[in-house]
Amino acid sequence: MANHPETELGPYVRGELAPSERERVARHLEACPDCRQDAERVRALLTELGDSVPVAPAVNWGRYRAELRLKLDARRARRRAWWSRPLPLALSASLAGVLLFFAVWSGWRSPGVEPMTPEEAIIGRRLDLLRQYSVVERLDLLEEFDVIRSLDQLAGTQEG
Repeated sequence: MANHPETELGPYVRGELAPSERERVARHLEACPDCRQDAERVRALLTELGDSVPVAPAVNWGRYRAELRLKLDARRARRRAWWSRPLPLALSASLAGVLLFFAVWSGWRSPGVEPMTPEEAIIGRRLDLLRQYSVVERLDLLEEFDVIRSLDQLAGTQEG
């Protein structure tokens, strides 16, 4: 036969083939001595491999659960220990309070920056200048060269 079941020999020996495939390979092995010899070699190899693998030790599930409970209880005790002690908790809370106080206090007392009045905030919202920052930047440059004062004078003379 020209069509040898070389790839099916392993599954055939292990009994993993479907019944129709198993019949086809068995018929071929009856007619082909080379494939029959290969199948015997595969069977011997699988037996030898199975014998060389050590047997896994039996698991004592009761002891495993007891060890697991001990470990979980120890972990819970460690977590509980830090929060149950009042000194670390008090120190952490006071440190957070001090840091918050300095952060807020330094924000209110920035050198050279005056706090914005509510009127300035309302005007700024209405004028929409924050979205047009490049225009505001240029106005500051114009102020340095007294251009704005000159424009105010020109506007006064043209109206009158």
